[in-house]
Amino acid sequence: MKRAPSALVSIGGFGVAVATLSVATTAAIVILAPPPPTLRTRAVDAIAALQRPMSGFERRLLPARPKSERVEMLETLIAAELNRPLRDVLVAWLDNRSRFAGGFKSTGRTTLIRTGATRLPSSMVLLQGKNNTFELVTPGTVSRAVRNPLLGLPLPAFTASVRQADNRWLSVAPAQPFLAGWQRSILIALAVSLLLLAPIAWIFARRLTRPFRALAGALDHHSDILSADGPRELREAAAAIAAMRNRLAIEAAERARILTAIAHDLRTPLTGLRLRIEATAEPQRSRMVADVERMQAMIGEVLAFARDAAAPVEVLDARPLLAAIVDERNEEGALIRLLPGGDACIAVPTLAFRRAVENLLHNAINYAGGGTVEVRRAEGQVLVSVADSGPGIPVVDRERLLRPFERGDSSRNRDTGGAGLGLSIVRDFAARHGGNFTLAQAPDGGTIATLRLPDGLVHADRRA
Repeated sequence: MKRAPSALVSIGGFGVAVATLSVATTAAIVILAPPPPTLRTRAVDAIAALQRPMSGFERRLLPARPKSERVEMLETLIAAELNRPLRDVLVAWLDNRSRFAGGFKSTGRTTLIRTGATRLPSSMVLLQGKNNTFELVTPGTVSRAVRNPLLGLPLPAFTASVRQADNRWLSVAPAQPFLAGWQRSILIALAVSLLLLAPIAWIFARRLTRPFRALAGALDHHSDILSADGPRELREAAAAIAAMRNRLAIEAAERARILTAIAHDLRTPLTGLRLRIEATAEPQRSRMVADVERMQAMIGEVLAFARDAAAPVEVLDARPLLAAIVDERNEEGALIRLLPGGDACIAVPTLAFRRAVENLLHNAINYAGGGTVEVRRAEGQVLVSVADSGPGIPVVDRERLLRPFERGDSSRNRDTGGAGLGLSIVRDFAARHGGNFTLAQAPDGGTIATLRLPDGLVHADRRA
């Protein structure tokens, strides 16, 4: 038989696969994405922004002359266009690494500029004259016909500053958005890759966790089959859980059998004792009879508990059954009222549920003369509540009274005193069928006992 892969191999492989896909997608985006475009600015636009506010440019007033590396050629062009002294204009690259690299392409003509040892100025314009000669001039002295193409030439982004009358400097620079176009393109590509990877990762995760979810569902108290698929560790855990459940079931059945046998065997000597008590004189005879009857009631409760533990589970509608129980109690002289509401299905043994509700109604009748019963659905559960207006139960006693053979001080008399098993039987019934049982103070000062059980419709869907 082929050995199943371990959970470490499955989860580790899933992690490696997702990481590989993520890295591959990111690498593809980096490789295929075009390089980010260089931000370009035209001198004519900067001049317009200096003269008036203009979209695409930021304007700032600086208290002193900016300190930066100057671009003399642009300063000369802008100063000439604005008709301002050169000292009142400052141009600097927005990125200090930017440089405008220009050049000349040979056309086969003879260049007649002889510089010799003369150093060329940093800002110059070459004008072609007659006979293939060039005239070296400064930008500020060229004609507008020559200056306009230079002003409209796209250059790396720069800031242009002009001195104002109050010696402050008006500085304009191209506005830089929070996200450039190329950055938005990269983010969109990453979002698309995430949308493509997310379903794949979800499918992998679902496949990896399916055996664990099956095991969790099999641990439900109604399930009989444990998952035999999945990683090796999961199969071993399922086998161990199945063995444990079998042992617990055997132990529970044996305990119920022992309790039933003991309770049944006790009835015979109690019956004989009851016959002998009849020959005893009063008032001892009445007290002895009451003691025997309480012992018989306790034995009856133990037998009923053992029978309920072995009863099969049924999906039933709680409201009609509660209505029948309330009618039976009212015929005996009790004052019980079932509040209106919708249907609620539960998956429990019918006799066990009836006994649990009868125990709660018995307490409400004994201590308050009656009460109200409510059944409703909430968050996948069915809540059966019995409220009364009796003396209530102190908070310190609520947990204690849920233990077997525990009774409150007000019930330690011959009229209302029971064996102390009623509430513990209700709690065990709720726990055995996936619910819980709580005691709380009712709005009118009495006690409200709430039995919570799983919704029977959910159970029916699982069984289907």
